[in-house]
Amino acid sequence: MTETPVYRKLVDAARRTGRFVSSCGGTRSGKTYAALQFIYKLAVADKVPTITSVVSETFPHLKRGAIRDFRDVLGDLWDENCWSKAGSTYTLPNGSVIEFFSADAPAKVHGPARDRLFLNEVQNISYETARQLFVRTRGLVIIDYNPTQSFWANELVEPRDNCVTIHSTYMDNPYLSAEQVAEIEANRGDANWWTVYGEGKVGTVDGLVYKFDLIDELPAADPMEHTVEIQGMDFGFTNDPTARVQVIADPRRRIAYVRQRCYRTRMQNRHIVDDLAADGVDRNTPIYADCAEPKSIADICDAGFNVIPCDKEAPVKSDKLKFQLQWMQGWTLKVTKDSVDLITELRNYCWAKDRDGHALNYPIDTYNHLLDALRYALWTHYGRDAGFGTYRTTTIRRNNERRHH
Repeated sequence: MTETPVYRKLVDAARRTGRFVSSCGGTRSGKTYAALQFIYKLAVADKVPTITSVVSETFPHLKRGAIRDFRDVLGDLWDENCWSKAGSTYTLPNGSVIEFFSADAPAKVHGPARDRLFLNEVQNISYETARQLFVRTRGLVIIDYNPTQSFWANELVEPRDNCVTIHSTYMDNPYLSAEQVAEIEANRGDANWWTVYGEGKVGTVDGLVYKFDLIDELPAADPMEHTVEIQGMDFGFTNDPTARVQVIADPRRRIAYVRQRCYRTRMQNRHIVDDLAADGVDRNTPIYADCAEPKSIADICDAGFNVIPCDKEAPVKSDKLKFQLQWMQGWTLKVTKDSVDLITELRNYCWAKDRDGHALNYPIDTYNHLLDALRYALWTHYGRDAGFGTYRTTTIRRNNERRHH
């Protein structure tokens, strides 16, 4: 395993304390990777069997994050026979166990003790949950987080005498590509984003565009309840992903139940068609896609799916995006826990600020791929109900005719 600068900082911090190491930093600094590498090496060296718990906000987040990273950390050392998919545990030859579970699993949080604990992206975990885990941990506790705002770790853990805090940024990660570095540094103009994700310093997440609640799963669309399924899609390719959301909309109560369905780069139109087919999307379900890509829309329609150009208009000559976003804020968003990338976008999509921290009249141009897809769907399908939008009934009819011929 190759040691990174963040790994070396972590090892040094652990030598100075037997209890808490708080790893704070910006995006792509390698915090999680270093922590997983460290706890693995500690577990391998144990003379007697130990238990190490890796905990994150939800299991989908854990599966897409720490578990995937753990496989990468081990690389050629990964032994499938050591992995229990049912229990999400990795048992080493010396009997030590590294277990993975989510903070929303009460039986685990309030369950048996452990020797070590790694709390991943702890800014999304409540202090009461963390405290229950702390008191059941005999030895070292590692926490990591992006400093989006001041929270309980800054007040209740880091000031302790037995806590050592380390700091890292993308500059501490020598394995980032030139394109990744350029993408990060392109956000220098957004003062708060750059403070948090570029410099790894505590910022403020005031000015979030949306509020949302987490749910376990989508309800089924029910005509008797006047709920309807629609979908939204935003096209991408090299750096930006193709993003698609499934929405069960309740227009009477203005509630949108949302699940992320696709978030992948380098998708050609044929890949999108394959993805829609594999996902079992009904050929009659409206899929509102970015109207700036008419060729892609036509290709996917030719494959039999009901893809409709989105409506980007609004009853104002300027600030059309702002108008649509303010209309969207009138909806209650309920998002499934497995929509990991969508949750990340919702927690970071803010109104832009200038270098002095003053709010601007438009949102940041990042963390918006799935959210654009969501806006395309809701605004195009329902904006007309408020006297807005130009809902394209002729386009829908044309698509239906094309599909049946």
